[in-house]
Amino acid sequence: MTDDRTAIMAGLRRLGEEGRPASEAARWAMRKMRETGETGDDFGVFQLMVHFFGAYHVPVERLRELERWEGLDTGGPLTDAELDAVVGPLTVRETPPS
Repeated sequence: MTDDRTAIMAGLRRLGEEGRPASEAARWAMRKMRETGETGDDFGVFQLMVHFFGAYHVPVERLRELERWEGLDTGGPLTDAELDAVVGPLTVRETPPS
């Protein structure tokens, strides 16, 4: 599982360095978490927030908006474009938070 998380973090960092939007990075991470069995129905958004917090400089209050994102397939009202606007550009952390 640790290798899976490390790979997801590396992938998220790469997407941020490429200038990809938050919605694209979130969809990629959710797909990888499902493939590795890291996420369940109740904890997917939490794990996604943890990965985003570790990979990017995004304030927690903005990360909370992921809960309302339509990409989670939970009926959330926040579109990809709105999520991209709320989260803003993905600035990669140089070192993970301690």
